[in-house]
Amino acid sequence: MKASSMASALFGPVPSRRLGRSLGIDVIPPKTCTLDCLYCESGPTTHRSLQRKAFMPPDRVLAELRAFLKGHAGSVEALTFSSAGEPTLYEPLGELISGIKAMGGRIPLVVLTNGTLLWDPEVRRSLKSADRVVPSLDAADPDVFSRLNRPHPHLSFHEVVEGLTAFRHEYRGAYHLEILLVKGINDSPEHLRDLAALVRRIHPDRVELNTVVRPPAVPGIEGLSGQAMQEAAAFFTSCPVEIIGSYERKGTVAPTDNLEERVVQLVRRRPCSLEEMADALSVAVEVVRAAVQRQREAGLLDVQDFEGHPFVVSVQPDDGH
Repeated sequence: MKASSMASALFGPVPSRRLGRSLGIDVIPPKTCTLDCLYCESGPTTHRSLQRKAFMPPDRVLAELRAFLKGHAGSVEALTFSSAGEPTLYEPLGELISGIKAMGGRIPLVVLTNGTLLWDPEVRRSLKSADRVVPSLDAADPDVFSRLNRPHPHLSFHEVVEGLTAFRHEYRGAYHLEILLVKGINDSPEHLRDLAALVRRIHPDRVELNTVVRPPAVPGIEGLSGQAMQEAAAFFTSCPVEIIGSYERKGTVAPTDNLEERVVQLVRRRPCSLEEMADALSVAVEVVRAAVQRQREAGLLDVQDFEGHPFVVSVQPDDGH
């Protein structure tokens, strides 16, 4: 279901706790981002940047997507701009989104972004045709922003907040604001009250409350318990709040080809459990387990425990596009 080239712009479908089976669209070189978040499941940022570029031609991405959907549309519940970097660093993003929407079809187009470039009017315009945009806001003040998100030195926290607010006034699609909570860093009652005040100011349609559930970029970073997440959710009263839960298996769809290659591609973007991979690839868990074991023996994958749960992780860096 995925092209064999390492330069492919598509990955998955991958299991998403909020979107179901999501076909990822990745137009950014690995770990090119405006932030270097402590909790990032894709690993440390290797290239912090604010410079937007056309990392690959939009026409190539559109051709690849057409070819995929022609044979596998039934396996996809969302098309998602998501990567091991920041999607809005892709300069022709608006052109690409418009091209995807012009293809027709009813699969929702979602953009997961850290929201740090929304101060730029061109970035805001580029997102106007997306069905749902999910920016992030983990901090209520510059100090927590610096400690938790480790931004590019030319990024201003206040400018980021102004961008999130300006986007609300211009965007007509579903605006969901993601807040990821990390134990001991941004989960105190005082900080949650300040975050809630910013949410009232930004006025998203929904808050998606998240926490650390996969191996993070920095060892020792911990997520919140279920009870703590429920208590945190109570601070946000100005709009609906959804606590992002565990991914639920949807059953199988169709056999897959290039299984071992696709296993490797999945975890290059983020760590996955065997159950998540089995559902995304539409095969039995034991089949995935055997494929993972072969790739472990080849030195490409490993298994890492996080909070008592095993995750398959990549041990070979992606060389990029």
